[in-house]
Amino acid sequence: MKKFLAIIALLWSFASNVQAQQLPHYTNFTYNYLNYNPAVTGSTPCLEARVGYRKQWTGFQGAPTTGYVNVHNKFGQRRYNFHGLGVMVENDTYGPFGTTSLVANYAYHMKLTKGYSLSSGIGIGFTQYRLGLGGITMPDIEIDPVIGNSLGSIVAPTVNFGLWLYRKDRFYGLSIRQLTQPKVKGLPDTQMRRHYTLAYGRAVQISNKISFKPAMLLNYVGKSKPSLEGQAMLEFKKIISIGLAGRTGHGGSALVKLDALPYLTIAYAYDITANRLRYAATNSHEITLGFRACGLKERNHVPCAAYD
Repeated sequence: MKKFLAIIALLWSFASNVQAQQLPHYTNFTYNYLNYNPAVTGSTPCLEARVGYRKQWTGFQGAPTTGYVNVHNKFGQRRYNFHGLGVMVENDTYGPFGTTSLVANYAYHMKLTKGYSLSSGIGIGFTQYRLGLGGITMPDIEIDPVIGNSLGSIVAPTVNFGLWLYRKDRFYGLSIRQLTQPKVKGLPDTQMRRHYTLAYGRAVQISNKISFKPAMLLNYVGKSKPSLEGQAMLEFKKIISIGLAGRTGHGGSALVKLDALPYLTIAYAYDITANRLRYAATNSHEITLGFRACGLKERNHVPCAAYD
């Protein structure tokens, strides 16, 4: 039994190290801040839903595959102050491991000076951690079906917190996910680490038709090296955007985003792996669909460079 637990703990630790973090990563982070920071909830001018799918390291057996759906909107607006409410469902699989999260977000936005607004948000829910024992072969260990079933699925609480400072041409964000650092009972060294994320972005108007939008994320997970992600997008007539991105220790990406209809946006990212995994898998794909139920433009909407 102890040997079995040690092997499971080792596998869990290996999976976390391969991912470099215990939570999913997205190349299109500028179009998916809600998954990183609950304070973003309600920043959009109307009801918005986003659906995303990411296939990492194509051709590598057991590589991470992630899908998500999130919905959020504002309510209770009094001039420029308002509340945001949303929900996020996220599913991630990598090798024999998998997680499914359901989180409800709340945020409060208040107007500051010089065009800035500040929001604080919290996300509360739960995450199911799964281990597909059927996909693991251990010839020297006989696994008791009762033990296997008990370790195959574990549910733990999820608590996230964030701050978001923004105005029309820039934004700053700070978020802490997995705030409570839940542990997997029965397995040593399987504590979920806090994920700290700093976000920054700008929207620079080059001409009446072209905007330049650089952005960056600085991520830190306990007991690991910080990672830096950056991207630069050129937006034409607020219809199509193209750009490049990079992440330390991984590689580069090509990005494209198209506002196909007033209520539909399509974003795609193609990653080129530059680390040692390039010998087994050279690329990753990520696609995001965004839906907005906007009617007439709101008079008191506070624009944010991440959304407008």
